Amino acid sequence: MVFISDADVRSVLTFPDAIAAMADAFRDHGRGGGAMQDRVRVYGGGVSLSMMGAILTDAGVTGAKVYPTVDGKFNFILPLFSNTDGRLIAVMEGNALTEFRTAAVTVVAANALARRDAEVLAVFGTGIQARAHLEAFLTTRSFGFVHIVGREGAVDCARWVRDRFGVDAAAVEAAEALREADIIVTATRAKTPLFSGNAVKRGAFVAAIGSSKPDTREIDAILLERAERIVVEWKPQARREAGDLVLAGDVVDWERVEELGAVVAEPNAWRGDHEQIIVFKSVGVGIEDVALANLVARRLCIRT
Repeated sequence: MVFISDADVRSVLTFPDAIAAMADAFRDHGRGGGAMQDRVRVYGGGVSLSMMGAILTDAGVTGAKVYPTVDGKFNFILPLFSNTDGRLIAVMEGNALTEFRTAAVTVVAANALARRDAEVLAVFGTGIQARAHLEAFLTTRSFGFVHIVGREGAVDCARWVRDRFGVDAAAVEAAEALREADIIVTATRAKTPLFSGNAVKRGAFVAAIGSSKPDTREIDAILLERAERIVVEWKPQARREAGDLVLAGDVVDWERVEELGAVVAEPNAWRGDHEQIIVFKSVGVGIEDVALANLVARRLCIRT
């Protein structure tokens, strides 16, 4: 058994690699491969303990991400096992892994569903996940302009984008960002909607990734009512955890909600209509962590 630190993860992982791994994992899941374990949470003494996992049959590994939440802060760990003999392959810190996998999945969804000619990216939030999403998009797609919307740190974040990626960026108010954005990412800890769905322009792709609890949301029912398509990672977990959808009530027809695996598994997956508003709601599922952990282990030449 090998211990893999966050520093080890960062030393071998890039966003293009992570995006490819996520696309492969969801494509396999969309074709019926593997199995996922829904997230389980327990609470006590002001602490919550969460766990979710997956079995990847093609990759030959099984794993689970376990983490406490204390004062709103997380600390992730992931044991990875062999499907051949059940041995423990590695124990991996999962903080860097989580940054990569969440942003990578959003890009996988955008590559399948957003307009190919998307020019303007808007990101709501300035924290770790917001910056991870900016890096994931700006290292794999071309944009003419980036809008940053945040209560604090937006100017610094825009400067970071300009300096690191050479892309024009500015800190703006929500109304301006929504008026122009082709791709919108909400990566905040908001408990109530960040904006009115009426402000989102036709043809936009919206990825809501900040909330994974049934009583919080970043987008409203108006946006979901306007959306022609709503896509989630995995419906069983989304129906329990995706407050953005749960709190919208009857506006969301779960029979019409699509799973990302099915979308990616289509050989020519694409939105089809340039005027469609498409919403991707992410809560984070076990297949993402296990697939990326397997990639890291192989990159570090650990026998799986």
